[in-house]
Amino acid sequence: MSLMDNLRFKGSNATQMLRDQHKITVGISEGFIANEVKVGDFVGHVDYTISVHFKLEEDVLFPVLSPLLRQYLEFEEPIRIIRGEHVSIKSLYNTLYRSTSFEAEDSSTTSEEILNKSGLIAKTLLQHIFKEENGLFGMADLYIPEQQREKIQSDLEKKNEEYHRAYVSAHARVK
Repeated sequence: MSLMDNLRFKGSNATQMLRDQHKITVGISEGFIANEVKVGDFVGHVDYTISVHFKLEEDVLFPVLSPLLRQYLEFEEPIRIIRGEHVSIKSLYNTLYRSTSFEAEDSSTTSEEILNKSGLIAKTLLQHIFKEENGLFGMADLYIPEQQREKIQSDLEKKNEEYHRAYVSAHARVK
């Protein structure tokens, strides 16, 4: 059974945008693992996820949630774990990106190695999303006061637009 079938992807307005993005990432990651999504499409989505989605969590949600976790749980470990996973996924992506970018110069990187690294990223992303959907976002929905949720939603929408434009602009220059 797939992760898509096991997660609800439903939360408060403070987390719903991020959950909607998770649903897309799960679909693409599971599709890649099932050989239904091409490696280039998967890698492009990972790049976008790192550049936009991870930044939304780190810049908008975590600063609000962190003091609440300290207040109610007396620790911030869930956020530290998720941030650590962001770093790990970025690192995996960077090794893959170097492999695909310099493949012509470095004949030691095979298409099989690229597929294997991409598969590892897909599985890591799925585990990461599982933790956020079943843990961190539930805590956010529980501990973020109702009156703050609309502001978080608004901030997420504004930052999403800003990060998306920056991503599109940066990638338009590269091509």
